[in-house]
Amino acid sequence: MGETLFLKRKVSEDYSHYDFPILKKVIKMRREDVIAEIKASGLKGRGGAGFPTGLKWELALKEPGDEKYIICNADEGEPGTFKDRFLLENTPLQVMEGIIIAGYAIGANKGYIYIRGEYAKAINIFQDAINHAKEEKLIGDSILDSDFSFDLQLVKGGGAYVCGDETSLINSIEGNRGISRITPPYPIQNGLYGKPSVVNNVETLTAAAEILAQGGKTYANLGTDKSKGTKLVCLSGDVKEPGVYEVEFGAMTLREIIDEFGKGTTGELKFVIPGGVSTAILTDDQLDIPYTYEDIANVGSGLGSGAVVVVSEGHDLLELLQNVSRFFMDETCGTCFPCREGNRRVYHLLKEAVNKGGFTSDDMKLIKDIGKTIYLAARCGLGQTSMCFIGSVLEKYTDELLARR
Repeated sequence: MGETLFLKRKVSEDYSHYDFPILKKVIKMRREDVIAEIKASGLKGRGGAGFPTGLKWELALKEPGDEKYIICNADEGEPGTFKDRFLLENTPLQVMEGIIIAGYAIGANKGYIYIRGEYAKAINIFQDAINHAKEEKLIGDSILDSDFSFDLQLVKGGGAYVCGDETSLINSIEGNRGISRITPPYPIQNGLYGKPSVVNNVETLTAAAEILAQGGKTYANLGTDKSKGTKLVCLSGDVKEPGVYEVEFGAMTLREIIDEFGKGTTGELKFVIPGGVSTAILTDDQLDIPYTYEDIANVGSGLGSGAVVVVSEGHDLLELLQNVSRFFMDETCGTCFPCREGNRRVYHLLKEAVNKGGFTSDDMKLIKDIGKTIYLAARCGLGQTSMCFIGSVLEKYTDELLARR
């Protein structure tokens, strides 16, 4: 499976034993050279969108402006995802190092980390890490006797799923309602307080720091041509050993991840959600594919944030559909009418189906049509993918659902 990049280097809980060795190296480099290493690695954003990290940094560096921001997105609201919480609680200084390095690379002197409000332990740990870094003058003026100054502030999330969208998150940091913005302009051009801003996921920034320790080519040698490096997988659901596991892209199939890391299912497998409930399900006959962006896309789903949720036989499909639909109905920001009213209407159709004991073919057609409308009309990625799970279950279990009538 190759050499791991995240979990091989243990960071002492005693902060005095960690002196930001990667930052010491990076701060002596030209910003363009730092970005070149990230571009060479092929690192993509690990929050779900998969945008090339090096390109994002490069665009931000080139953007004119004396004031820029780096924002670490630790909202992690996708059901089944808990890798960022793992990193924040276990390697907070590595996460912080990644944030500061990204700030240096793009020319930002101020950074924010937006942590999901429910992550009380992670918030306390990371705030302690910030306080330690300030005491050691690793945050503040003239870091490591250089001409680079950087301040970092922790912001607690307000409990809104939509703030996983970078524009909604920016609005929330500004003290506004967490709703999506129309793009373009993109945050790189007009982000926090109208200034050029880069938003990166926790895992992305942690990986970026490790890449700069070991070299972009080392990272690029792991994985496949289109999926470089490794990925933290959140394995949960009906598996014997759920947890966070690091997987080299292309080295294992989805079934092998479930069997080797999860030690198999707790019942007869029905389907797998490969990237959280905003991705389409995969049935048993689709699991013998390499774990890569491209292979999962080729079978009609997405890798998403890395939340692999295993569902075994015995669960009521209608109740699962209703549960997921209720989540998206509650979590839509309400800005886009089709998303707001579409998810509400789908939930009530599913609720009626539960009460009636099943679907009619007309119900099913209506839900699918609403799903297409939401996808076409929603302006943020979270809205566009809100019907992926529901639509795929209806598509693959049509006969089973209709037979309940």
